[in-house]
Amino acid sequence: MKNKNYALANSDGSDKKENQLSAVMEIASLINSRLDLEHILSRIAREMARVIDYDFGCVAVYEKEDNCLYMRHIYRKNGDDSYEGRYVPLDENNLVGWVAINKKPVYRRDILKDNRFEEVMKEDNLRSDIVVPLIAEDSFIGTVNIGSYEPDHFSKLDMELITNFSKLTSIAVRNSTLFEELHVLGMKYKNLMHNARDVITLLDLSGRIIECSDSTERVFGYTRDEIIGEEFFKFKLPEKQEESRKIFAQVVQGELDHMSAVPYVKKSGDIAYLDIDMNIIKIRGSSYLLSIGHDITARKLLEEKITLQNRELKEKNRKLVDLDRLKSEFLGRVSHELRTPLSVIMAYVDSLQDESEATPIDKDTRNEFLGVISSQAGKLLGIINDLLDLSKVEVFNTILDMNQGSINEIVRLSAKLVEQKARDKNIHISYDLDESLPIINFDPKRIQQICVNLLGNAVKFTGESGEVFVRTSRNEEEVIVSFSDSAPHIENENIDEIFKDFTQIDGGSSRLWDGMGIGLRLVKHYVNIHGGRIWVDRRHKKGNTFNFSIPANININKNSSNMKLHA
Repeated sequence: MKNKNYALANSDGSDKKENQLSAVMEIASLINSRLDLEHILSRIAREMARVIDYDFGCVAVYEKEDNCLYMRHIYRKNGDDSYEGRYVPLDENNLVGWVAINKKPVYRRDILKDNRFEEVMKEDNLRSDIVVPLIAEDSFIGTVNIGSYEPDHFSKLDMELITNFSKLTSIAVRNSTLFEELHVLGMKYKNLMHNARDVITLLDLSGRIIECSDSTERVFGYTRDEIIGEEFFKFKLPEKQEESRKIFAQVVQGELDHMSAVPYVKKSGDIAYLDIDMNIIKIRGSSYLLSIGHDITARKLLEEKITLQNRELKEKNRKLVDLDRLKSEFLGRVSHELRTPLSVIMAYVDSLQDESEATPIDKDTRNEFLGVISSQAGKLLGIINDLLDLSKVEVFNTILDMNQGSINEIVRLSAKLVEQKARDKNIHISYDLDESLPIINFDPKRIQQICVNLLGNAVKFTGESGEVFVRTSRNEEEVIVSFSDSAPHIENENIDEIFKDFTQIDGGSSRLWDGMGIGLRLVKHYVNIHGGRIWVDRRHKKGNTFNFSIPANININKNSSNMKLHA
């Protein structure tokens, strides 16, 4: 027999309609709520129970991924919630599956007499039931199921009520699902923006940053508050900002969506390089620019380092080639410069050894031969000494034996060593020595080597019957020695070259002058370690002037006459 509420509803529907209105209003309020789905289903079940008398009720929710239905929120008058989470196959053999597939409601007045379907919950011994599909916006969500232990328990009005409830339930379930999806999406978005290694920014179409990932802070060194609301042009190089505005306009117009190795200025002032992909996206009808930048700063710096190293390797390789060439020239010059005096010495020694009674050599001729041998031996010793001095320059520290002395005296002594060469070429050497020069500290041996080399070069390169001029002078800080010749001008581009190892302006097999090409290299070195300088002036009409200076105030240790200076 049907219960009292059901009887009253059949005799007078006013109470039932009032309860129905109250239940509908309650469910309507749930539609816009953000409660979890379980709570919504529980509330809906209670509200349905207020207007429809049933013994069993549940919602079977469609799970798309598993293509099945799950029993959710089982409701019984006795409080039993067994079958919660039961799997219901999505096929037409069972009632729930048939309603899900066909999207039509079914009312079975007497289950025992209805053999159309296999019973999913036969152990409940239900005698009548109603299953209605839940559909929202043409999407199937699940089913609402109610049952009674009595046959033919539900009326036509109950069918209408449960159908109306199903519509509201569909909307509520749909909204709850959407809220849940939005929540999940929001969490994914937060995780993405927090954990993404790329620089992700969202800009409005004026170029202002309205959102950014955590890595944006890490890469640029600014806080989130310092980034949000700023134009991205702020982070560009000042000279690149106008160009960036033009490029931004191209991106907005859809003409550009990728850029490589774009430079940005970090808060520290360092440069960060990004590979950037850009897309225009719509959010609530408004357009925004989504920019995803991959930080390639480390790779860019490595590429620049490799490029620099390659450039340095090329330069070193070029120097090695030059050194190889210099080595070949050096070996050629060594063989020539050493062979020439040795050949002369051997020739004169052979002449002295081959002396016989038939061809005796008189005393004057013998002395002349010995003088030639001595001269050539001295020349050979000078070449060897120059090579030894050069090896010290390249490998070891040069030791200066500092003493007080007069530069003019060193110049006069050096001139005597060169006078014979000058007489042989009928070259006149004139002097203008400043006798007011102070007594200063220097290494006499090294300064004499400088003077002999420069004066010897002046005589060597001056033509027959030419003139060489030697001058000493001073300024507030230096003593200056100058050697002027009447040789052809040295071209400006060759001046630096003549002070390098094994260099002669007329170098090569066709050169006119002898020598190893190391004298000026040693001269420059000895001047430098004295703290002085060396330079070349071109004379007005013809000739060159080689000048060197040394400080007039070099200090030495009073307890030692030696001073070490690094080469």
